[in-house]
Amino acid sequence: MTGPVTGGFSPSCSLAAHFVYQRIHTLAGKPLHFAEHLDIAARAFDHIYGARPALDEAKIAAEISAKLRAAHYTPKGSATMLFCLAPDGPNNDKPQITITPERQLLDTGYTHSSLRPMAITYEYSIPFSSFPTGFQLSATSLFDTIATIHSTTDTAKGGSARSIRREGKVLVSCGDAPLFGIRGRTIFTASLLDGAIDSVERNLVIASASDYLSLREEPVLHSELTSFDELFFADAAGITSLSECDGAKFMSLLAPRLVDTLSL
Repeated sequence: MTGPVTGGFSPSCSLAAHFVYQRIHTLAGKPLHFAEHLDIAARAFDHIYGARPALDEAKIAAEISAKLRAAHYTPKGSATMLFCLAPDGPNNDKPQITITPERQLLDTGYTHSSLRPMAITYEYSIPFSSFPTGFQLSATSLFDTIATIHSTTDTAKGGSARSIRREGKVLVSCGDAPLFGIRGRTIFTASLLDGAIDSVERNLVIASASDYLSLREEPVLHSELTSFDELFFADAAGITSLSECDGAKFMSLLAPRLVDTLSL
């Protein structure tokens, strides 16, 4: 395994950037659910590039802590980090590792966002859609920007809009984050076979949902949006409830309860 690089590869360089990534929540300098994040990154890398990298969890965690200190992030606070693996070496088995501090979070630990942005659906496909790739990251940034430009949302609703990836009738994800719908006391989410991106947060919500709600791995369909009570996504910061999507309005009642178990 190679150590983290400091130059050359940039995870935001282009739409065609070849890498896999994880966006990781850190608390007091330590990455949460780190083994699970590394496993998803390694499996994605193996599937796409044909070699499963050996990742030194302790060494990478120490590098993350050092990066946070160098960026002068609050020592006891929460932040998100972008962890990327880019192919390198004759057999792609020694990937370049890039660790980038993204943002300091106002709250400590996973939270339910106080802002409820609106969402707009866009139909598009990307390669390896169930894996966290550079294509996924770049497409999310592009379509979130387009959604904000197209939206008529005001600052009271969050000041920006989020994009939802749609494949036919199926709402697959909110950008690169897993999308969930609640109808009554049942939570719905697309399966990996439907194109949902594999993520730690998706697995955490599915695990925690059983404490409050029944779970069905069935996608939210665009034609059934108005039948759902809530629509939300889960990412490294926690859970964000959406206020509306393509004109359908939503509440935020049960989703905030799910965030309590994400840090466990």
